[in-house]
Amino acid sequence: MNAFTNTPGLKSVPAPIPTYRPAIDGLRAVAILAVILYHLNHRWLPGGFVGVDVFFVISGYLITSILLDENSITLKGLSRFYQRRIARLLPALTAMAIATLIGSYLFYSDQDLASAGINMSFAAASLANFKLMIQGNYFTLSPDAQPFLHCWSLSVEEQFYLVFPTILLLLMLVRSRQFMRRSLAVLLIASLVFCVIQTHSKPEFAFFLLPTRAWELLAGSLLYTYKSELQRILAGVYWLPALGVSLILVALIAITDTMAFPGYLAILPVAGSALILLPASAPTALTERLLGWGPMPLIGRMSYSLYLWHWPVFSIVDYRLYAAPSSTRLLLKILIGCGTAILCYLFIERPGRRYFNALENQRRAFAFLGLSIAVMVPLGVHVRTEHYINASLSEVRNGGIIINSGGKGGSIVLMGDSNASMYGKLAKQIASERDMRLTVISVASGDPMPRTVGADPELWSDSLAVIAKEHPDFLIYVCDWRSKLGPDGSRLGKALNQLAPLVREIIFVTQPPQPPVSATREAVRNGSKPPYLEDSTGHSARDAANSLIRGLSGEHIHVVDIESVFGGKGGGIRLTDQDGHELYQDGGHLSAAGAMLAKPLIMNTIGHQ
Repeated sequence: MNAFTNTPGLKSVPAPIPTYRPAIDGLRAVAILAVILYHLNHRWLPGGFVGVDVFFVISGYLITSILLDENSITLKGLSRFYQRRIARLLPALTAMAIATLIGSYLFYSDQDLASAGINMSFAAASLANFKLMIQGNYFTLSPDAQPFLHCWSLSVEEQFYLVFPTILLLLMLVRSRQFMRRSLAVLLIASLVFCVIQTHSKPEFAFFLLPTRAWELLAGSLLYTYKSELQRILAGVYWLPALGVSLILVALIAITDTMAFPGYLAILPVAGSALILLPASAPTALTERLLGWGPMPLIGRMSYSLYLWHWPVFSIVDYRLYAAPSSTRLLLKILIGCGTAILCYLFIERPGRRYFNALENQRRAFAFLGLSIAVMVPLGVHVRTEHYINASLSEVRNGGIIINSGGKGGSIVLMGDSNASMYGKLAKQIASERDMRLTVISVASGDPMPRTVGADPELWSDSLAVIAKEHPDFLIYVCDWRSKLGPDGSRLGKALNQLAPLVREIIFVTQPPQPPVSATREAVRNGSKPPYLEDSTGHSARDAANSLIRGLSGEHIHVVDIESVFGGKGGGIRLTDQDGHELYQDGGHLSAAGAMLAKPLIMNTIGHQ
C-alpha cells in the first residue's frame, strides 16, 4: 500500500510536478479510514479491507505518471525513480519495523516474538507476502500475534516497482506508445483471469501474490496512459466519479471476509477507484469537492504513516490487554495508533523524504536501503532462532542444531515434534546452567517415531542417526502422544528398543491439558470466562496416551508428568502464571512461560543421575 506520492511542496525534484488533485489524497483518506475501521471492528465496515485495493489502483496511476511525465523511462531516470521510492517509503517503514520488534519483545511470548522477528526480515526484504501466504489465510491468522501482517501489501507494491518500470521501458523501446498500452491491457486481463481462477483454487496465492494482484495496479497504470484521450472524450461528463464512489461504498458494505476474495469481487473497488481517478472531472465537480473537503487531503497525505503504525499498535494492544474491557482497548488503539502515526509523519516520514529525495543524496539513499536490509534481515532471523528453537528436516539430516558445543557437563538431545520444540528454550537454558552440550532434532509437524508397518519416516531415521553419533547422556523425548503413539503404543515400543542402546537416560514428558477454543485471547476479548475445561473426547485420548507414557517409567527411563502443574480453579485449566504471562501458545502447545513450569521437574531428573 505505497500509493503515497502526489504530495506538493517537495524540493529537489527537477522534473515537472503534475497538477495536484486534492481529491486523490481524499481518495487515499477514504481507503485508509476504511482499513482502520475494519481493523477496529469488522462489524463496523465488513468490506473495509478493500481499502488496500483502492490504494493499489492509486499507486499504479501515480507511479505511471512519474515514469511517463517525468522522463523516468531511462537508466538515469530509473535511478532517480528508485531514489524517490526509497525516500518516500523506507524511513517510516524502518522506524515502524524496529519499534514493532521492540514492542513484540516487551509484550509477546517467545514463540510469537520469534514469528514477529522472521516476519520483519521478510518485510525488510519486500517478501512479506510470500511468508504470510505460507502461514495461511489473511482472515484466519491469529491477528494479534502478527504485527507485520499489513506488510504484505507493501511487499506487493514494492515488487511491482521492481518489475513494472523495466516492462514499461522495454515496451517503449520495442514499439510505439499504442503498443505499450495494448500490452498493458493484455497483462491486466491475464492477471485478472488468473486472479479469479486462483481465488477459488488457491485463495492464499490469489490474495497475497503480485501475479494475481497486478491487474489492480495495472488498472491505474492503464488509466493514466489514456489520460489525454479520456480528457477529450469525457469532457463535461462529471457523473462517472460519483458512480465510482458508489461502487466503492457497495464494496465496503456488501463484501465480507467470508467471501472468496479478491476474485471478481475486487472489480468493484478497482473500477470505483478508476472512475474517481478519471482525469475528466472539473475541480468544481461534486466528487472532487467532497474528496478534497476539509481534513480529507491531510488524512490522505498521512495515510502511509497511518497504515504503517495502526496495525502493530492494534495487534499489541489486543495481545497484551486481551482481558481488558473493549472500550479500554479501543481508546488505546485510537490514541496510540493516531499518535504514533502523527509523530512518524511529522518527524520521520517528511524529513526523511526531503533528505533522501535530494539529488545530492542519491548515494546516501541507496546506502540507506542496503544498510536497512543488512541490519533488519539478519536481526529478524536472529530473533527467530533465539526465541524458538526448532530444527528443519535438513538440519536433522546434517546433525541437528548444536548449542553449547563445548559443554563439559554431559550432553542432551531434544527430540520430537512441535511439542518438543516448545521446550527448546528451556532445554537451552538447562544446557547453559549445567554446561551441557545440547543437540536439537525436534521438528514441528514431523513424525519422529518408527512405523510398525512399512518404511519408517525420514525424520525418525535421521534422528536415530544423530543419536547414534552423539550417544547422549540424556534424551528428552516429547511428542503429541495422542496422535503419534497409535492405539496400542506399539510404535513407542519399537522406538525404545532402538534408542535404549544409544542413550544413557531417556526422559519422557507427558502432554499437558489442552485448553478449549473458549480459552483463546480472541474468545476472552469476546467475553469468555473461566473455568476452561478440556474437551471430554480430547481429555480421554490424552489421558490414555499419558498413561502409556507413565507406564514406561523404570531403570534409565524417566517420566516428567506435568499435568498437575496446569490445574486451575474449578477443575479448569490454568492459563496464566502469577505474573500474568500466558502459559499456552495455542490449543496444542505451551508457551515458553508454560514450558518453564516443567524446568524444576526436568532439572531434578537430570540432577539425580
